[in-house]
Amino acid sequence: MTMIRLALLAVIALAACHSSAADTPKPEVPPVRFERDMMMRYHMHQNFDLLRAMERLLIRGKLDDARRFATSIAESPDDPAHGPWATHSIAVRDRAAAVARSTDLLDAIRKTAKLGATCGNCHGELAVSPEFKQHPKVPADKPTLAARMARHRWAADRLWEGVIGNSEAPWRAGLDMLATAPFEEPADRKSFARQLQQLATQARRPSPGPLTDRATIYGEILVVCASCHTAPTAPAP
Repeated sequence: MTMIRLALLAVIALAACHSSAADTPKPEVPPVRFERDMMMRYHMHQNFDLLRAMERLLIRGKLDDARRFATSIAESPDDPAHGPWATHSIAVRDRAAAVARSTDLLDAIRKTAKLGATCGNCHGELAVSPEFKQHPKVPADKPTLAARMARHRWAADRLWEGVIGNSEAPWRAGLDMLATAPFEEPADRKSFARQLQQLATQARRPSPGPLTDRATIYGEILVVCASCHTAPTAPAP
């Protein structure tokens, strides 16, 4: 009988320990810090979208629309950033303001590439990497204008990821695509295609060094794209 009583007491004691542990509140992420981090992510994603839209508009020659988007970034409320984030946040707004003030299409394109590099520098220094959607399949290499444009679009997307994410792999993938033989038709676009190939070939040589150098190359590639797409009877971007 004594053994049964001792066993019962042991079970009761063990149950009490489990109950006590379960009732002990777990440490939570400070709500203020959680809210600040989430707001920072929101601001970053918003700026990514605006920056990408600016590039697309500039390639189509829509400078005024792109400048309005740049103004949105430059005049956005202060990000809830502290420590190392704050300096980079200010730099992003300054770069965006420079784009907003630009009155020349090609100048705005080059400054937009520099704005992208500012984002990339932040990611590199803080050892964070933005997550992009899974890369689509490489478009088929066919001797048609539509096929070449699809491949150029794919390459430009990879270059953008290389600049924004401060990442070597997508950057190299984009250059490799553009360095392939350019299309020959239509004849009035041949010179632009050759320029793209030359820029990509030169950039594939030993690493250009700082991300600012990579952004310079990217800016010149976008300038060629815009020059082609804004020329008379240009193909749609």
